[in-house]
Amino acid sequence: MGSDQEGRTDKKQRSAWPKVLNLLLRSGHIGTSSVLFGGVVWAVPYTRLATWHHLAIATGVAMIISNIWQSRHWPYQGRGVMAGVHVGMVWLVHLKPDIIVPMLAAALAVGVIGSHLPGFIRHWSLLHRRRID
Repeated sequence: MGSDQEGRTDKKQRSAWPKVLNLLLRSGHIGTSSVLFGGVVWAVPYTRLATWHHLAIATGVAMIISNIWQSRHWPYQGRGVMAGVHVGMVWLVHLKPDIIVPMLAAALAVGVIGSHLPGFIRHWSLLHRRRID
């Protein structure tokens, strides 16, 4: 029993606040994006969705900044690449507005899949060709 305790105390203690911040930003992004996506599906005029649009962008940008601040390797890890694909798909809507609903649905799927990939894929560095934490 003592050896288990010693093993746990040897690990580096990390602050809980980055995890809390990530939870708050992710929840805010999911909530605002959900309202925006629902409004797009139901053809709500943009003037009524503009606030939700800006909040979705703000929370997404804040998540990206937070992730890069927590790990400088984030942009070229699996999680950063998936986020880049997600953002790219959303931006395609501006070029082809006629495919807005299927493209936003695909972006939603990429976001969900990217967030739930196993750690060895999310933390895999394309630059280093190994897991980087």
